[in-house]
Amino acid sequence: MRYDKEILVRAILLCCALLLPALATAQTASERAAEVSGEDFVRAFLGNCAQNAGNFDIVIAAAEALGFSDLPEEMKPLLAPQDPRAEFVGYYAQSGDGAPYFLGVAKGDLDGRSFTICSIANPYIETAQVVSALKNFADTGAPDHDESAMGQRYRVWFVNEWSEDAFISLTDAEPMGYGGATLAISAPSIN
Repeated sequence: MRYDKEILVRAILLCCALLLPALATAQTASERAAEVSGEDFVRAFLGNCAQNAGNFDIVIAAAEALGFSDLPEEMKPLLAPQDPRAEFVGYYAQSGDGAPYFLGVAKGDLDGRSFTICSIANPYIETAQVVSALKNFADTGAPDHDESAMGQRYRVWFVNEWSEDAFISLTDAEPMGYGGATLAISAPSIN
């Protein structure tokens, strides 16, 4: 009987020795999001949104193929357009470049034309890193429009060379001292 107890005690100690490092390194999604680099965030934006500018169906198909989770209902107001008639689908990406992040794609009418807006958001990303990576990867240069209002900063880059009448927007709350950013591209819908 003593022999069985000794084996049990050793087994418990071994399990603890193996599991404690795993528990010590477990991170919350918020902690992981705070560690995302601006470069990885911009890669996620370019891959999900910019390379599919105006293509509502492809963004959705890619997100589903990559196994992204549906965006929780309470998070939809953060990415969904204000127009309730616009189609909107949102996802939570938990793996891959730039993850974790929120992805939203919407399609609606503006002055009689259909536009698709694809955006990604990370509430903890450092905006300066995002701007630097966007300039480096996408050669955007200085924004064509840059203003701060009501605690938020809005920057716009026109990217007609990517898609006619397309533009990239970056929204953050740096004027209030908060991190986080939403990076989006708006382009005429192609489907």
